[in-house]
Amino acid sequence: MSLTLENEMNVEITPNVADSIPSVTEKVGDEAGSQQVEQEAPKPKVLPSLKDLPSLGSNADLASTKVAWGPNVKPAAAPAISSSSSPSPSALNPGSRPMRSKTIQEAFTLDLQSQLSISKPEFSRIVQSVKQNHKVSVESTLSKNSRTFLISGVPANVYAGRRELVRKLTRPITDVIQVPSNSKAAIIGSGGKNIREIQDSCDVKINVAKENNPDSYDEDLNDYTADVSIHGDIDSVKLAKEKILNIVKDENKHAVITFPVDDAKVLSFIDLSDLNTKDDVKVQFNKDNNTVSIQGPREEAKIAKQDVKDYLAKLSNEIAIEQVAIPTKFQFLIDAKEIKEKFNVIVEFSNKANADTVSFVGPRSKVNEAIDFARSSSKTYTVDTLDISKSHGKNLAHAKNLALFFAKYNYLKGLQEAHPTIKVVLPTPEALALSDNVSIHISGKADQKEEIKAVRKELIALVNDITPLDTTIVDDVDYELFHKESKHALLGQEENAAFVQFGDYYSGNDAILLVALTSNDDFKPSAEEISETLSEVNASLDDIRKKQNALETKTLEMAPETQDSLLGESSATLKLILEDVSQEEGHLQIKLHSPDESKVTFRGNERAVNIANKAVESILKSPSKKFKDTVEVPANAVSRLIGTKGANTQQLRQKYDIQIDVPSESDGKKPVLVTLTGLQYNVERAKAFIIAEAKKWADIITKELIAAPKYHRNLQGPQGAYRNRLQEKYNVKIFFPRNEEVVTIRGPSRGVAKAYQELEALLDFEMENGHKSVVKVPAEHVPRIIGKNGDMINDIRAEYGVEMDFLQKATDPKVQETGEVELEITGSRESIKSATKKVNDIVAEASDFVKKSLDIDSKYHRTIVGSGGRKLREIIAAAGGDEYRNKSIDVPNANSESNVIKVEGPKKFVDIVVKEINKIVEEGENSIEKELDIPTERQGALIGPAGMVRRQLESEFSITLNVPNKGETGKVTIVGLPANVDKAEKKIISEIIRDNFDHEVLVPAKLHEFVSERGAFIQSLRNEHSINVRHGNEAKRANKISRKALNIPVDRLRGSDEDKLKFTVEEITSDESSEEGQVPWRLAYDPVDLSAILGEGEEEEGAKKSVEKDAASSKKAAIDAAVKAIEERIALAPQATSVGYIWSSDPKKFNKIVGPGGSKIKVIRESSGAIINVPKRSDKVNDIVYIRGTADAVKKAGESILKTLKN
Repeated sequence: MSLTLENEMNVEITPNVADSIPSVTEKVGDEAGSQQVEQEAPKPKVLPSLKDLPSLGSNADLASTKVAWGPNVKPAAAPAISSSSSPSPSALNPGSRPMRSKTIQEAFTLDLQSQLSISKPEFSRIVQSVKQNHKVSVESTLSKNSRTFLISGVPANVYAGRRELVRKLTRPITDVIQVPSNSKAAIIGSGGKNIREIQDSCDVKINVAKENNPDSYDEDLNDYTADVSIHGDIDSVKLAKEKILNIVKDENKHAVITFPVDDAKVLSFIDLSDLNTKDDVKVQFNKDNNTVSIQGPREEAKIAKQDVKDYLAKLSNEIAIEQVAIPTKFQFLIDAKEIKEKFNVIVEFSNKANADTVSFVGPRSKVNEAIDFARSSSKTYTVDTLDISKSHGKNLAHAKNLALFFAKYNYLKGLQEAHPTIKVVLPTPEALALSDNVSIHISGKADQKEEIKAVRKELIALVNDITPLDTTIVDDVDYELFHKESKHALLGQEENAAFVQFGDYYSGNDAILLVALTSNDDFKPSAEEISETLSEVNASLDDIRKKQNALETKTLEMAPETQDSLLGESSATLKLILEDVSQEEGHLQIKLHSPDESKVTFRGNERAVNIANKAVESILKSPSKKFKDTVEVPANAVSRLIGTKGANTQQLRQKYDIQIDVPSESDGKKPVLVTLTGLQYNVERAKAFIIAEAKKWADIITKELIAAPKYHRNLQGPQGAYRNRLQEKYNVKIFFPRNEEVVTIRGPSRGVAKAYQELEALLDFEMENGHKSVVKVPAEHVPRIIGKNGDMINDIRAEYGVEMDFLQKATDPKVQETGEVELEITGSRESIKSATKKVNDIVAEASDFVKKSLDIDSKYHRTIVGSGGRKLREIIAAAGGDEYRNKSIDVPNANSESNVIKVEGPKKFVDIVVKEINKIVEEGENSIEKELDIPTERQGALIGPAGMVRRQLESEFSITLNVPNKGETGKVTIVGLPANVDKAEKKIISEIIRDNFDHEVLVPAKLHEFVSERGAFIQSLRNEHSINVRHGNEAKRANKISRKALNIPVDRLRGSDEDKLKFTVEEITSDESSEEGQVPWRLAYDPVDLSAILGEGEEEEGAKKSVEKDAASSKKAAIDAAVKAIEERIALAPQATSVGYIWSSDPKKFNKIVGPGGSKIKVIRESSGAIINVPKRSDKVNDIVYIRGTADAVKKAGESILKTLKN
């Protein structure tokens, strides 16, 4: 045997390791030899012998070989550094790292039994062909039972050469694997794409069985298995098998496992925290059907299933049930909710009437404690019983009706809410039916006896309020046939009368209780009115009575045992008959053994009776349950007929009470003949159903949508939401393959078409808005782009309609190295452009972010902040702070020992803020403080409304104005630069403190209300003459007089029910007011300056003087006119002895009196000279207009108002 080593490869053999194989090292260049390292003299190397070479087919691993290169190798000796430009490998620097060889060797063995019988020349020809075709070296040795090959070359060629050798030298084999039936479609692929790809790449033949293996149901897979056979050479079969199993694994990697819970009582005690399941496994317990559902990766779901079963078994052993005898009348004292919270024990009460047994279910160690607690806690309650059957002349039937009414409508809810600590318990319907009284239990703590009595009293009042005359019983409408229609009709009348259908509680009871509901009026309606209401509600059932009267009755002869077997409650035949009747919207009542044992009676509308009669007659003609019929089912629909684990077939058997036989073998193309055996009537209906369903199953089609894999995620939606919605909406299945473009939609043709349209539209949208762009963001600015709680990035997403995702984390090595994170933006081109600009702006702003600290004496901090932070806000505004999001000025608190003020934000902002703060400090160092002697009563003028005057002074003169708080003593001080302080003081003394008015008129206080027209006259002076009226220190008193409540004698002013308007005039004494003294009316001329609005420029000196002269003339004329008007009102006041009242049945029309913007009432006031007060809707008396003045004025104003209201 010879070993050929190509490509100038050196082989170093380690003689001490018997299993070692050659370590291949390529020659290296001059770079390694250029490094000079001091090394020990080399020891002579032992040359390898032939016995040191590994045997062919050795399993030695390259990793176990001692290599002569690598960063961790320290050679025992090294030769002296040579000056040669081509040093030998032994002379290489030990720190250098030579490259691995690109050539490999692979040995493999073929058993003689698996090889083809070929001649030696043919064998040589095959080997030579492999060498030439794949450019590899092939050596082989032959032993007694096998042949070993050694192939050398580049990896790809070695792999291809081996494949060809195995294919040409070995016999083909067939391997069969079993796969879940739901994976067959994925293995085959769309149009056979996947299976063709595997066959072509592996050079094998693959056959996927159409039929599933019988008795192969896998509970965990929730599916049957099918065979897949692979035919080819050993290597190809192995490779194809691996690819198929990978598809199966990927297709079934997610499992949904459902299994029943044997012991249903444990479901209420399950604590999910006790289950140590993995995060990607979801466990759900369904109390409705006593099952457990587990979702997650298949293997992990299987483990979780066993864990859940073990947990349930353990929990079942820990749960115990104890039954305790407790009298029914005391059972309601047990607080089941409190016991569950304290002991984790559930209290179950019996549904049977007068049952004295109560069950306690819970942990074995806690049940007895819960029972003891229930006993002890119930002893702390006091129970009072009210027997309402003694009410209304001991009318027991009425009392029972009230109990049912109270229960259905939660009528005692208001009583319970008013007394939350008192419990009121009504008797159950079952107990009412058997009882000769109607006892309502009232319970509370022992110390709540008085409250229990109060509840009892209120309950008696409620019972007494609903008399037998308030109710009526309707019993002429059949409950069994028309209870749904009756309920629907009475719900429409529920505003007038409540109703209780006795059939809801008692089988065969047709009675309906009607209870008249009284309105919220002050008085209860009369007995006649209540009777009329109940009659109207009862009449709403007349249409149903007409249907009932039109019902037909038919009687058939039928043996008693046949009635019970075919038409009993659990009979499938009966359900089929009723289903046919329901489809025709009919009503049918079947009475067995009526009018005698051997007869059955049908009662219902004509159509329903005919259907039932025809069905029963056909059954009687063919009563045998061995009737057989066949139905053809398309081959592709048979699996759907059978269903998973035969579920569909079993369901049909139960529904139709028949036997269904499906042939186990078919040729896969011809329709399958399914045999149905049973009662002829049932078989015919089952056959019709299967034929109809088979048409739907045969209508199943598959449609493909070409969509690039990058769009699949968005087409499916978050957690597959869009796909699930389409699947449910159109009853289709949508499959998104991995790394493939073809999306498959399968289902009914119509549903597939609709789902395809929606998916296609969504794909078009995604393609239009699915453009991507990557922006590199400095890692330090990523938090700024994300914002607090993601607010910033979410705002950008919403504003521009884009998706934004960071492709790396800040902790990634690449980010640590580059200092940048890649931000992917997805959307339309225009939106990406806008979002990118926004991100770049944020980054630019963040890059411009600076911080500065100022050491400022704490005595200036208050000045910098200003009153209520006003000065600080002004500084921020002056620095353009409104334009910047990320900025802050941190001024230490008053009790802080720190003097450092921190300013953060864009550089421009920070520079301006620092400059302003330094300016304040500089002014503070040169400032003075001056005290002003301002009377206490005038200090409020310096503050003004909401501090407006003080803010204006401080802003205008750059000073700080300190005014003592209300109720405090002290002087007003001004702090600022000397010149500014003087200017501020001058303005305060000359303009603000002094009484600034042009003329004063003293009005007697008792006449102030009339003269001011309750404020309307003062407003007219302002509007017509530009005169402001103030009252000085009497302002509060003047306002009180103007706004005092009017004394309106309501009882004699309102009209009767027939009247719509009523006008009443009365005389009063002129001095009825108790007010004394005088109210000053200080008049100030204050015209509106429109020059700024009109844009008038500066005028020449002569023009200015002329304007000033005109202004003085206008001022005098306005004041004179105002004084004259006031004096006229004062003179008229003694004559204002008439008061008029206008009542209206419709106060909403009072808006007509006021008119748009008060224009109408203004005209009436001016023309009459009377006081007119139109009430607001919120006023206590809001339907009477008040008029006061002279007799003529009141009359004139009243007529004008009446005319307005009548129009």
